[in-house]
Amino acid sequence: MPLKMDNFLSFAIVNGFFIGLLLSFLKFDDPAMIVAGTLISTIGFYLITLISVSLFVRFINTHENTSKKDAYNALLEEYIDEFDKREKATNKIRGFLRTMEKTMREEEQEDLRTKPSKTERNNYADDF
Repeated sequence: MPLKMDNFLSFAIVNGFFIGLLLSFLKFDDPAMIVAGTLISTIGFYLITLISVSLFVRFINTHENTSKKDAYNALLEEYIDEFDKREKATNKIRGFLRTMEKTMREEEQEDLRTKPSKTERNNYADDF
């Protein structure tokens, strides 16, 4: 499993901190000098690692970035086609639901027209 650039940078900073702390304990007796030595060592490791990673990305890793562009474009085109298919399907479903609602409303209105009202039903009941 390859180490990512951010993880490599973080790993080097932590190593720089502990190496600086160890060397500061060996060299200095004053606590302020131990802290200063540790900070300077950590900053030094950070800068050296940052320059190394930057040069690696700039000069060595260029082919990997350019070769992925075509693959990304092809993948995006596939996604666009899939979204278009799904949009067409949802539009068909939406149209079907609209026609169903329209026919149900028409049937309800027709039922209301054909059913006798309550007063008419009462009049029929009085006739018997």
